Amino acid sequence: MVAILAKKVAEAKVSQSVVGRNNAEKKHGLMGMLANPYVFMTCLFASLGCMMYGYDQGVMGSILVMQNFEAHFPSLTGSTIQGWLVAALELGAWAGALLNGYLADRISRKYSMLVAVVIFTVGTGLQTGAQNPAMLFAGRVVGGIGIGMFSMVIPLYQAEIAPPELRGSLVSLQQLSITIGTCIAFWLDYGMHFVGGSDCKPAGVANGAMDSDGTFLPYAAHGHTCLGEKTLSWRLPLALQLIPAWILFFGMFFLPFSPRWLMMKHRDDDCIASLSKLRRLAPEDPLLRAEYLEIKAAVMFDEETEAEYNAENKFGAWRALFGGSMLKRLGIGCWIMIFQQFTGINAVLYYAPQIFATFGFTDVTTQLLATGVTGVLQIIFTLPAVLFLDNFGRKSFLIAGAAGMCICHVIVAAIDGSFEDSWPTHTSAGWASIAFIWLFAVNFAYSWGPVAWVLTQEIFPNSMRSRGVSIVASTNWMFNFVIGLTTRDMLGSMKYGTYIFFAAFCAGGGLFVWLLVPETKNKTLEELDVYFGGDNSSIAAADRARMQRIEESLGLAGVQNLEDLKREKGLGSEEHEENVGN
Repeated sequence: MVAILAKKVAEAKVSQSVVGRNNAEKKHGLMGMLANPYVFMTCLFASLGCMMYGYDQGVMGSILVMQNFEAHFPSLTGSTIQGWLVAALELGAWAGALLNGYLADRISRKYSMLVAVVIFTVGTGLQTGAQNPAMLFAGRVVGGIGIGMFSMVIPLYQAEIAPPELRGSLVSLQQLSITIGTCIAFWLDYGMHFVGGSDCKPAGVANGAMDSDGTFLPYAAHGHTCLGEKTLSWRLPLALQLIPAWILFFGMFFLPFSPRWLMMKHRDDDCIASLSKLRRLAPEDPLLRAEYLEIKAAVMFDEETEAEYNAENKFGAWRALFGGSMLKRLGIGCWIMIFQQFTGINAVLYYAPQIFATFGFTDVTTQLLATGVTGVLQIIFTLPAVLFLDNFGRKSFLIAGAAGMCICHVIVAAIDGSFEDSWPTHTSAGWASIAFIWLFAVNFAYSWGPVAWVLTQEIFPNSMRSRGVSIVASTNWMFNFVIGLTTRDMLGSMKYGTYIFFAAFCAGGGLFVWLLVPETKNKTLEELDVYFGGDNSSIAAADRARMQRIEESLGLAGVQNLEDLKREKGLGSEEHEENVGN
């Protein structure tokens, strides 16, 4: 089994697409993006939606430890209810990711982002103006729907407009934006924590609602005006995320549609115009024509196949996701996202202040400061993926990151287990634990953060991509929900065993990638269909005959170089429509 997989991966290293072979020799990473400024800036701008995703991930954990917030919502101070509050966003995001699979195909990748902004705005408004826990929970769920839609469609859009030699770097921009959003949230919370003072100091309450050991008593402060820390300290951070949301909303009107979506809608001229703008090539350029024809061939193939499925059953296209090579793709995508969540990264991002408190650091200011450093490190170490992912490949980054994270978890567990009952006298051990949490975040930032999203955009064919990615993204959010809900209780009951748990999944994820995941570097999205069907000689006879007929009708059959491309004006559209109709 392993030998067969290794053989297939080796065969897949050389691109079978004329576009893939031609572009593989072009510049990668930063130089490649600078050589393609329009597509680079388009992907970068679209990543604003992911900045909101990251911001929302980082903002709530720090707000939960602010005394003014606790005084407003004393019923939300328990570990279980805080788990539900944090996880409410993930539950909404799970629904949003599923919903957007249909919407992105129906109204376009571009316009579905605009819908997501509107939904996100409603949720953010409810959170910012919350007067009771019910409003806060509702805002988290509604805002989460918008976030889930962003997480599904933005990397999909980036993957579909990117040339194959830059796809990894350009899709990685969404993870860079997530880390920037998280970092901004961490440091904004840290700064706003001092607005009016870092303590609530409720009016008319003795000792500032502090008990004898200096612990804040939220129920004692509830209903009293805080003379110290202001309400603005947590309402403003929640409201500010609307700024990038509406910049994205108005800016998206000026960005191109996905060429692959335009082809799915049979808008051939618009597809060519969009490709021409994105690639900075004339419409008659042989390389642009080759890419256009390869996209068209893949769409024609997928439509004919989908028509056969739908002729048997109304939901035949959805059912096709769960059979044959599609089930293999879906399984890889879903398991990648499960392993990503169980690395423990969102346990750190959601509950960093609370995690640092378990290492003996009870001062809120110290907790927030250490949390802010986590955000900065994530930004810095996401850059290697953006710059070098298309040079070294997806698998190398994922395996190296999994090994690094596993080691960090094991060390933190060893330190925590040794000193959990004596932190006050072992402050240096506490800082060592924080350092390895930071190092864990570094290993995630260059590997499983960006690469998981890149890989899962690449493994589905055109007609199934939106549906497949929506299921994969919703899987991510469902297990994200599990992490958000259970981490506080895991830390309380399992203690250092929590890190052993995450270490085991990091090791399992690395092994899974090594044995079962294909390398997708330098492949066009269309030619990956060949890999998942086997190779050119092992694809099912009917599928092989269909693709051969389509390629012949488009002048692609036997094309090895750009010079071989037949410059036929008739692209076989009438034959294609007849086949789909039958």
